Amino acid sequence: MSGLYHQPPAHHPPEDILVSYAAGSLREPEALAVATHLAYCPACRRDSALLEEVGGVLLADLPPAPADTPAADGDGVLETLLSRIDEGSAEGATPAPVTANSLAEWGLEGLTIPEPLRSYIARTAVRTGWITLADGIEALRLDIAQPPAVAEILRMRPGSVLPTHRHPDQELILVIQGRFTEEASAWTGPGGRFSEGDLSEFDGGTIHTVVAGDDGCVCYRMLAQPVERLEAEA
Repeated sequence: MSGLYHQPPAHHPPEDILVSYAAGSLREPEALAVATHLAYCPACRRDSALLEEVGGVLLADLPPAPADTPAADGDGVLETLLSRIDEGSAEGATPAPVTANSLAEWGLEGLTIPEPLRSYIARTAVRTGWITLADGIEALRLDIAQPPAVAEILRMRPGSVLPTHRHPDQELILVIQGRFTEEASAWTGPGGRFSEGDLSEFDGGTIHTVVAGDDGCVCYRMLAQPVERLEAEA
């Protein structure tokens, strides 16, 4: 896979998540975040390929499993990601390519969205469309997460604020376009700035406020559990 973007990301998946991705043991919404980040990040593509190679060598040295051994949780995630791209096509036929115009009904046709996320949006977006999360912030749910988990596209207008909230469990967030900042606070310390291609993990217990940049922000977000709002909007 060749790089699509000029500026390498500054934020990357933690090592344990990249190892789990290479082993095929992530849940589908998590694997989608990592797989899409790889389109932006040459360093993570290299590391992922190396981990897969090492894993293949280790597996080759293991004795074969009995035929009735159940598959480990998460096995086949890569196959699932690829099959989503082909979903809906007739057997034996070449699926219609997913282009920017395929995303027009969601108002995303002007974005450069790499695979596999582009096909996921086109083929798994919930038909009810965009829902409002806060003033200037909307979410488009993808039908790939088992409740209470959530997988969604966030669209934030310039300067919009996702009010202070707490994560009961893990969040993965990947910036597709624009940027956002995590405001400095007693909980997060100095905060941070996240731009196109950045993939960040926030652990359960994280409390923060998110502000879109001057050009707005579009992200893919995976929540292991829905967030808890801690303050009312002004």
